[in-house]
Amino acid sequence: MQAATLPLERAPGPRGIPLFGSLFDAWKNPLELLSEGARRHGDLVRYRFVMYQYVLVSGVAEIQHILVKNQKNYRKSRNYLGLKLVLGEGLLTSEGEFWRRQRRLAQPAFHMQRLRGLATSMAALTSDTIARWSALPESGRTLDVHGEMMRLTFRIVGKTLFNSDVEGDAQAIGKALTVAMQFANDYIEQLQLVPPWLPLPKNIRFQKARRTLDALVYRIIDEHRQGRAPEGDLLGMLMSATDGDGSRMTPKQLRDEVMTLVLAGFETTANALTWTLYLLAKHPAVAEKLEEEVTRVLGDREATFEDMPRLEYTERVLQEAMRLYPPAWCFERMAIEADEIGGYAIPAGTTIAICPYVLHRNPAYWDNPDAFDPDRFLPERSNDRSRFAYLPFGDGPRICIGKNFAMMEAKIVLAMVASRFRLRLANQDHVELDPRITLRPRNGMRMTLTPQRT
Repeated sequence: MQAATLPLERAPGPRGIPLFGSLFDAWKNPLELLSEGARRHGDLVRYRFVMYQYVLVSGVAEIQHILVKNQKNYRKSRNYLGLKLVLGEGLLTSEGEFWRRQRRLAQPAFHMQRLRGLATSMAALTSDTIARWSALPESGRTLDVHGEMMRLTFRIVGKTLFNSDVEGDAQAIGKALTVAMQFANDYIEQLQLVPPWLPLPKNIRFQKARRTLDALVYRIIDEHRQGRAPEGDLLGMLMSATDGDGSRMTPKQLRDEVMTLVLAGFETTANALTWTLYLLAKHPAVAEKLEEEVTRVLGDREATFEDMPRLEYTERVLQEAMRLYPPAWCFERMAIEADEIGGYAIPAGTTIAICPYVLHRNPAYWDNPDAFDPDRFLPERSNDRSRFAYLPFGDGPRICIGKNFAMMEAKIVLAMVASRFRLRLANQDHVELDPRITLRPRNGMRMTLTPQRT
């Protein structure tokens, strides 16, 4: 590591206002604040949020330095404390040797051959959703597609992770997760100044939501321990995984990993699918090309694991949607020791932001970056592009462990839905972005279903 020295300048950036810096702009519209900063100041932009120094990094060499070359000098930022209140010490929030052990124990459960057996469940539950939609009267075929995708991906997570149909728990769990994630987001925005143990109404609602989530997770773990659950799901694999010394995860460790996988497995995938359907509605030529592929590959049947390599355009559509609307729109690290990035000084304790939403629109790496063009992911157009220019799942040692799971799930759902329905926006040409912990559409996504065939 090359430590920062005194002659080095700090990165440029907006001055903000006295005392608060750019805090209020970040509360108002973080996407615009970061995007404008990158346009105006380049690949490193320094912000001040009250007493905290915050540096946005948007250059591929600098990102590679942080995530790979000097990754030992960077840990998750203090803003992950809000998520830790919900997820505990799961893979997303834990650090150091504990994280490495958990990752080592969990990795085999996500091997591609393990995922093969989960494709059937994903397709069957997607068929259930399609059948329910098909049974709706014509007057009832305008739905909140974001809510529908959340419902479907939650069932898929329940079946593949727990081997359980959680449809009966979906409403209570969905509400509890919404409360918990809203609390985690607010805790970040308030700079962790309000302790979660104070008996305030918001804190009380959060504690109740966490108890609801814990009750479900511990109940299912207990069912598995007593042998009342079928084998072969991801939870069973996590429970049976042993480290080199023969040790296994404790119930608390299992709880934290399950909570992490539930959040990552349904929230982010639902958002990715929702934004994909939105873009397809705005670009009918792309939708027609997608429909041609899924009709040719699937016909009238469900998608299978063996179909995945043949759904090439489907995958490119998803990749391009996640470029424009990455569910994990921003992630952060904190410098443990002083460093130098791109010729600028990075003091110890500086929060580093890597924002895929900004990075994926950087014209240095993307031609016509605001256009929806799935074919930009054709090999001949992408082989020369740095892998660090496209980070929907992060990169480096902490790249998302469920990347292959999420892509298979999204491809199955999108292919099967597109083979049966064309979705059109319902009087909603402009959808407002809601950049919280994940990138959601504010107030949902109303769309009208039109059957492709009867």
